[in-house]
Amino acid sequence: MTSVEDIKRELEYVKTQYGRCVGELKEKGEKLEKLMGEKEEEFEKEDELRELKKNLRQEKYKNENEKHWWIEDIKALEKQKEKLEKQKEKQKEKLEEEVKELKTSKDRWELQMQKLQNT
Repeated sequence: MTSVEDIKRELEYVKTQYGRCVGELKEKGEKLEKLMGEKEEEFEKEDELRELKKNLRQEKYKNENEKHWWIEDIKALEKQKEKLEKQKEKQKEKLEEEVKELKTSKDRWELQMQKLQNT
């Protein structure tokens, strides 16, 4: 039979082992919480990174789309410029023609005046 002293010693040993196990579990639990916190931060950073990449793609698409419209606007303005230059050239030719006609009319008028003065 075991004596009371043996049982007390065994009980003390078990209490010590239990205390050590509880301490180890507590320590491991704290490490686990710390690791989970770090992982959570990592996941949040990955989510932020994914969101930033998504926003960057959207912004890039938006810029490409705007670039396309700017190019279209520039092409339209260049066509309009060419059209205006043609109109300007036609008006210039028309004015030159009118000036020639006026000079011709002036020359005829002066010639008639000279004839009248000579007679």
